[in-house]
Amino acid sequence: GRLRRKIEPDPANPMHVLTVRGLGYKLAS
Repeated sequence: GRLRRKIEPDPANPMHVLTVRGLGYKLAS
């Protein structure tokens, strides 16, 4: 479900912001 959430960034989760930018995508994987 985190992959779908990457579409909408979560201010509560800085990791999601990185995922959206594509920088933390590998970390989230």
